[in-house]
Amino acid sequence: MFLKKISNNQIGLSIIEIMVAFSILVVAFVGIAQAFPFSLSINKTAENSTIASYLAQDKIEELFSLGYDDMGLGVVEIKQPLDDDPDNYLYRYQRQAKIDYVDGNLTISVIDTGMKKMAVTVYFINAISNQEQSYNITTLISRK
Repeated sequence: MFLKKISNNQIGLSIIEIMVAFSILVVAFVGIAQAFPFSLSINKTAENSTIASYLAQDKIEELFSLGYDDMGLGVVEIKQPLDDDPDNYLYRYQRQAKIDYVDGNLTISVIDTGMKKMAVTVYFINAISNQEQSYNITTLISRK
């Protein structure tokens, strides 16, 4: 009789242990399931920032290839989508490029000092906050 009581208690204890273990697994799974969409948003934001940096660098290289005298002044590219097709990934990005004369102190000048400052800004929507975010590259070019 004593052996039967021990075995009955062990079975009951095993069921309780299984229920506790199952509860812990459910709580852990729910936590991981809630973190997954947030991590996808973080990855998408990083991807958007990387693409924006490539698009800004692309415009800087394009302006450099024109040469000092041919690149113009002022806003050389107005802020607008980079593609007209909403299905193209470039449609989600806008870019603006501005060129100014600068003096030796890097202050904007109205006369040609032999140096120009190129500023390219790429705009995109942040996947986490759904607000516009920007990536900016600024560089100088001098007359040879």
